[in-house]
Amino acid sequence: MKAILALLAFVTSTLASDVLEFTDSDFSSRIAEHELILVEFFAPWCGHCKKLAPEYERAATSLKDNDPPVPLAKVDCTASEETCKKFGVSGYPTLKIFRAGEFSEEYGGPREADGIIKYMQTRAGPTSKELNNVADAEKFLSKADYGVIGFFEDGESELSKTFQKVADAMSTDLKFAHTSSKAVLDKYGFKNDIVLYQPKRLRNKFEPSELKYTDDATVYKIKEWLNNNM
Repeated sequence: MKAILALLAFVTSTLASDVLEFTDSDFSSRIAEHELILVEFFAPWCGHCKKLAPEYERAATSLKDNDPPVPLAKVDCTASEETCKKFGVSGYPTLKIFRAGEFSEEYGGPREADGIIKYMQTRAGPTSKELNNVADAEKFLSKADYGVIGFFEDGESELSKTFQKVADAMSTDLKFAHTSSKAVLDKYGFKNDIVLYQPKRLRNKFEPSELKYTDDATVYKIKEWLNNNM
């Protein structure tokens, strides 16, 4: 009887799971459905994975009701080897954050429920800040860090969408902002441009404090350019 009850409890908990399960056959399509998602790559025999499982489940249930919701998913690497190989998984559990269907960053937070919840809540905000006026831009550029601003006449252009993907992928390394405000475009003299600004501590009269991107408008090229100029 105890064995039957235990089995029923296991089946019930599995059916009620708030952790999404992805496989080789549906990973690409399903990951693209979510603006932000945390994915655990695991192996059923892994002791650390078993220890993480109830914490991960609790976090998934809580984050499902976050505003905005942050889904958690998992991939069994013994059954979906191609997906795990594609993302360079070499140990278990490996956790990665994806944005808009693309890998964004390695998860670097705690492995217990409350810590996972808090960590992912900090990632749920926009990766690029909208600058609605000149004051917003001046405040953004007054920070001590490198800053990247996308200046767009059309906020829905292909360049602006590419810029957002770059921001999604690099927001832990750089501060990003974007604007379609005519006042800001006129103030800084850029239209449909991506500009990297040096932090104030590095600015001097011998070098420009800003650098405009002039290469092909692809995510890879822009990321490479930013990495080479920081």
